[in-house]
Order: sequence, then structure tokens, then C-alpha cells
Amino acid sequence: MNKSSFSKPHTIWYISKYANAPLFGAPTRQFFFAKYMAKKGRKVTLVSSRAAKSSNYGQSPDIGLKNQYYYKCEGVQGVMLNGADIKYGFSIKRILSWFIFEIRLLYWSFFKAKEKPDVVIVSSLSILTFLSGIVLKRKFKCKLVVEVRDIWPLTIVEVKKWNRKNIFIQLLSYIEKKGYRNANTIIGSMPNLKEHVKQISPSDADKVHCVPMGYDPDTDVAINAKDPYEPFFSQIRNNNFIVGYAGTIGLVNCVDQIIDAARILKDKPIAFAILGGGPLKEQLMAEAKEDNLNKVYFFDKTNKEMVGTFLKHADLLVNPWLGGNSIYRYGVSPNKWIDYMQSSKPILVALDGYYSVINEAGCGTFIQADHPELMAEEILRFSKMNKTELKQMGEKGKAYLLNNLTYDVLTKKYLNIIDDLYSSNGFTKE
Repeated sequence: MNKSSFSKPHTIWYISKYANAPLFGAPTRQFFFAKYMAKKGRKVTLVSSRAAKSSNYGQSPDIGLKNQYYYKCEGVQGVMLNGADIKYGFSIKRILSWFIFEIRLLYWSFFKAKEKPDVVIVSSLSILTFLSGIVLKRKFKCKLVVEVRDIWPLTIVEVKKWNRKNIFIQLLSYIEKKGYRNANTIIGSMPNLKEHVKQISPSDADKVHCVPMGYDPDTDVAINAKDPYEPFFSQIRNNNFIVGYAGTIGLVNCVDQIIDAARILKDKPIAFAILGGGPLKEQLMAEAKEDNLNKVYFFDKTNKEMVGTFLKHADLLVNPWLGGNSIYRYGVSPNKWIDYMQSSKPILVALDGYYSVINEAGCGTFIQADHPELMAEEILRFSKMNKTELKQMGEKGKAYLLNNLTYDVLTKKYLNIIDDLYSSNGFTKE
């Protein structure tokens, strides 16, 4: 069958335990791709687990003893599989929930699903879903897309310092390799994933494509007319260059690097505005007070709409990462960069790893992580730039976002990758 007779695969199952739709809180990457795939004429079913307390995304409905709960949202047919309430954080109970999700997934797939898929996308975490994807590929004779958003088990080996000989790590390593070997294509949110796959399963490296985190213009909310931050920033704006951060304040978020830089710049006309909550917030607030860092200001965690309002007041936005973590050599694609670029502000990233997006957009700079002197030096350099130059740099980030990182653009790329799996020999639904 020649390429001209190619009919695009229509029915897609997008499976990820932690996917979430806006009906239940903050929507995730998987929902946005499912939404835009549906807009482009594909029939998409988003399969996830009942989130409840297992994530920060929101509150899922109580579905009693049922195996699944159906909903429809913005053209996406959703299937939420039952699961236990799990507190945020890594635990044995969370690991057990992964196995339960796979059992419920296979039960729904074999006995409840009304239409077989042309394509199954399995998105980590958990990578146990890679095994389910292989079963579904064989059962339905469909194509399998393995999507990697977090590289496991490498993340817990390098960040959490788990022993590679740990039986659980060895099991996850086996599953990871099995997933790569059986995938028809591998899609990673990080730009240098191919180098990792080369080490795990060299013959499968050419299957790898990068489709980063994106931005949905439909989620834009006008800057609040009643801006609660304006009175504060109006008092300090004229005399200070404002460095902003918005996000979680925990160990891996490295806000301590910002505080260290603030100590160095204590006598400079530079203020630091930190918005968010997390386990280290009280400690860092106490340290700032003890060291008389009078120009370091903390703000309470707020909703996504108000985060955008807050970011607009900064002159420079910073994003520090843990230093010495080689896992970042494969690149990162955080939602934070999307929020920062959307605000049209220049960005400073402290990262030991593969540089992408910010340098490609020309909207900021990278420096080494965990070097407060270097961060302070770079902040000081930005503070001496004229406002026009800062404005132009920030606008480059917003333009890059709109031209390259909307979910509409990224979904076209995603679907082209999927369609190419069939186009060489044609595709017809059985």
C-alpha cells in the first residue's frame, strides 16, 4: 500500500496514572495533548488514576467501589480508575498503588473498553505502565508509544542515592529497558533523552523524539484588576531591582541558593520576592531574618492565575537546580519555564546539565548550579542592564513560547511522529 492511501490512526489511548483534567484541579501535560489531539479529529481516551491526595493537582470524586469513573472534558473522554488516597511523597503505599493501577488498567482494557485502540501512549510515572503498554500492544495489535517525563529508576539512584543493586531498582531497570525495546517510538519531554536510551538499549536510540512541556493559550487569565501585590511592589520598585521566584520551597527546588545570593547582594539595590510554600519555607524565612536580609520578601502560595500576576512585578526571574546531579545532562523541561516565559520577563537558570529552551529563545542565561557567588554576579549584571534591553529579552521568551511551545504546535509534532509509524506501509482499521 503506498503512502497516498495512508489513513491516520484514529483511536488513541493516553495512559498515565497521574494525569489530571481541569474538572478535578490543575490539568496536566497529558490532558492538554489529549485535548488538542481530539481537536485534530482523533478519538482520545485519557486513562488515569483517582488522584485524591496522591498529587497536588486537585481533588478527585469519590467513586466508591467502582473500578472506573467516566467523564468528558473539552472533547476528551476520560476514564479515572479507582485508587487509594495517598499522601504526597514517596512511600511503600505509593509503590503499591502503582501495581493496583496496572491491575485496574488491564481489567478495564480487557473487559470494559468499548473500542480497541490504534495507538496506546503510556506516560511515566509509573514506569510499571510500560509493561501494561506491552500487553495492550500485543492484545490489540496496535502501536505503542512510550513517553518519558521522568527518567526512572535513574532519578532515585542519582537524586535519592538509592543503591543500583537494590532489588526494586533492578526491577525498574528491567521494566525500563523492556519498555524501550517494545515501543514503536519513544517520546521524551527532556531534549537529550536519546543519550540516555543509548546507554540502556542502544538499538532503540533512534526511536527517540523530544516533545517538551507546553503552553495552552486557553488557560490564559487576564491579570487581576485588583492586584494584591501592587501596593507592596509600588513601594520598593523605584529603588530596587526585583528578583522573583515562584514555586515550591523544598530541598530539590534550591531556594536556599537564592537566599545565599541575597546575602552577597545585601548592600545592593536589589530585592528578592519569593512566592510559594513548602517544607523549607519556615527555615529559610528564619535564616533571612537572622541574617537581617531585609530585602528578601516571602509571599504565601496562591493559585495559578495569581502566580502570573505576581511574576509581572519582577525584573528578573530565577530558577535554581540541585548542583552535581548528572541526571540533568539529559535536559529538563519544567512547567516553571512556561510560566516564566509567559510573563515576558528575562530568566536566570542555575543548572548543571543540558541547556535548552531559554538559550534557544534568547530570553535569559544559564549558570552553574550551587554557586551563590556566580548567581549574585549574574543578578548584578542583569540589574545594570537598561530597561529596554530587559524588556526585549523577556519579549523574546514570550514570542518563542507562542511560536514553538503551544500545545497546538506540539500536538502537531506528536501526531506526526505517531502517523509516521503507519505511513510507510499504510494504515487501515481492522
